[in-house]
Amino acid sequence: MIEELVQHAARHTGLSLQQSQSALAGCLFLIDKHGDPAKVNTLFEAVPGAAELARQGGMLLGKGGGLMAGLVSKAGGAGGAAMSDGMAMNQQLTRQGVTISDLQKILPLAMGWVKQKTGSDLLRDVLSSVPGLGPLLTSH
Repeated sequence: MIEELVQHAARHTGLSLQQSQSALAGCLFLIDKHGDPAKVNTLFEAVPGAAELARQGGMLLGKGGGLMAGLVSKAGGAGGAAMSDGMAMNQQLTRQGVTISDLQKILPLAMGWVKQKTGSDLLRDVLSSVPGLGPLLTSH
C-alpha cells in the first residue's frame, strides 16, 4: 500500500521514485521516533508498509546533524530533539536532491492519501503529537 503513496508523491512532485521514497521514509522515521506511540501504531497498522519504510528512514539520519541541529537538540527538550532530527533529516534529503519545497508538496498529499485510504485523518493526528513540530506540520 505504501508503494502507491511513493509513486503518487513522485508524480506529484517530479521527484524520482528513489527521492520520493527517501522523503517519505525520513518523514515516517521522524513520526515513529517522536510521535505518540499509540497513534503511530494505529497509523502503521492502517497503512501496510509504513513501519518498514520508517525503519529505512532511520538509516538516512546517520550520525549527527551539524552544529545548529546539535544546539537545538540540547536547548529544546523533546521539541528540540524532534526539531534537531528534522534538521538533520533535511540535510540528508537535500544531498539527495529533495528540497523543502518538495517536502511541502508531499506532506499535504500524504495526509490526503492516508485519509482517503483509511477513512480517517490518522496522519494529521500523529503529526500533531510530535513535540515542537506538530503545529508546524499540520498547518496546511
